[in-house]
Amino acid sequence: MKTRCPACGATCSLDALLGHSDASQAFLASLNLTGDLAKPLVKYLAMFRSENRDLTFERTAKLLNELAGDINSKSIQRNRLTHPAPKAAWVWAITVMLERRDQGKLQLPLKNHGYLYEVISSFKPENAPAPSTDSKPTYVPRTKDELDQSMREHERQKFQKPALSLAELMSKTMEEKKVIEQSSLNGIPQNQLFAYVDQNRQPGESIKECFDRLKAAEQNQEGKTA
Repeated sequence: MKTRCPACGATCSLDALLGHSDASQAFLASLNLTGDLAKPLVKYLAMFRSENRDLTFERTAKLLNELAGDINSKSIQRNRLTHPAPKAAWVWAITVMLERRDQGKLQLPLKNHGYLYEVISSFKPENAPAPSTDSKPTYVPRTKDELDQSMREHERQKFQKPALSLAELMSKTMEEKKVIEQSSLNGIPQNQLFAYVDQNRQPGESIKECFDRLKAAEQNQEGKTA
């Protein structure tokens, strides 16, 4: 699968991009809203590529944007029904599709997200990693009003436009990477600094926010030892 730069028109294999450590970190960091879903999503997107046609950057961004609302709302609609779709459901469903692809049971390339959503609709809590607590959650049926409210909230989040497009997120991440690598932190070599910051990010924290936090902690420590 290849992505194409909207500015220069150059294409690059996404598999090769992810194989290059710095580029991989920058690309996956631009998808920080999906967290653990980033790598499975890349493998999922590869299933939209045909043998004689590259998957362009524009197409990649469009496919991701189609999923963003449902990923954020943690629910999907299939056959006029709303189904819960926590992050574990997406990871599990993509894993199932990859297994079926390898077994020759999946017709490629994919045309839309219908197959993924069909698999997600069959997700059960036991498919997810076991919770740390021994107690099992009690299922409480929702009323019609609660279901209607859930569907309205799902539609609101689904069509709510993100603050930045995928292209803007990637551009912003690359700019932050350049700034970070021109700085210093705990004596870490500059060519390793971005990777170090990315590994120390907290949930929901951007690369820049993480760097600022680590830098502030370093300066605070220096103040105590001065």
